[in-house]
Amino acid sequence: PFDGTAGTYIVITEGKWVKLEQTTYLDPSGKTRTWETVKRTTKSQTCSADGVGIFATLKRTLHFDCLVMVKQFRPPIGCYCLEFPAGLIDPNETAGEAALRELLEETGYKGEVIGVSPVICLDPGLTNCTTHIVTVNINGDDPENIKPKQQLGGSSHPLRQEQRERDR
Repeated sequence: PFDGTAGTYIVITEGKWVKLEQTTYLDPSGKTRTWETVKRTTKSQTCSADGVGIFATLKRTLHFDCLVMVKQFRPPIGCYCLEFPAGLIDPNETAGEAALRELLEETGYKGEVIGVSPVICLDPGLTNCTTHIVTVNINGDDPENIKPKQQLGGSSHPLRQEQRERDR
């Protein structure tokens, strides 16, 4: 009977950041099926999720609130994308801490965490990657947020530095 678990995992190929696996499992009707799955190779056992997506709102006196987004080149689709700031959670770091670090690195803004979602999976048909959506408010009137500058490579964690170099 179907118990919601996969039977076997075969690694097809593994790189530095992700691996491709073939999963064989029994579906609810008892039929054996196979599925190709992408999994992160950097997952830390000390983190609640792989990464954070940051829903940051810039708030300034006498201005409309603005959502903060970043423009990044994404090789899988071969073009630049506008997306919410995001990144991996370092070992022993909370989702809120990761969000504030990533926001500062990617945008130069300093903010305040307002909320953290439960762990979610944004593309469960493809990957087991998990994310927290972190809501952040940015005081746009604060002098340190008037002319923000990206601080890429700000983390001392070797994986973070290497990822930043790759993303440049």
